[in-house]
Amino acid sequence: MTRRAKHRNLARYLFLHPAARNLFGDWDRQITGCVARLRAVAGTAPDAPDLTNLVGELLLKSPDFARLWERYEVAGRKPAQKTFNHPRVGTVTLTSQSMQLEGTPGQRIGVYTAEPGTPDHDAMMLLDMTASAAAPSQEVPRASP
Repeated sequence: MTRRAKHRNLARYLFLHPAARNLFGDWDRQITGCVARLRAVAGTAPDAPDLTNLVGELLLKSPDFARLWERYEVAGRKPAQKTFNHPRVGTVTLTSQSMQLEGTPGQRIGVYTAEPGTPDHDAMMLLDMTASAAAPSQEVPRASP
């Protein structure tokens, strides 16, 4: 894993990437929940080096993070809705679910879904179709007889 890939996470993106405010239509709600979940993790593993490094970095680089961290709000993970402003299909609200991966301490996988028959689902289907159309062909060439 590259150094850059090792440091990727949603908290860092939400607070430090300039595009995050535009991507997440409900950015204020997302950052509040993110900090509350980090507080919950800090309560169970207060000396975890990755967590203390991340919190220290965000405290130094993000006034928004520092303000929310000082509130001491704690919340666990639960299914939630997230709103995204996608450049191709506009505003899309998806339900998110996060799951712990067995055998990978601290690693989680996130899944986003849209209710079938909704405009959000239609937008996701459109993105899937356009991504499939833009992808290079996966066909295996046939040998000539």
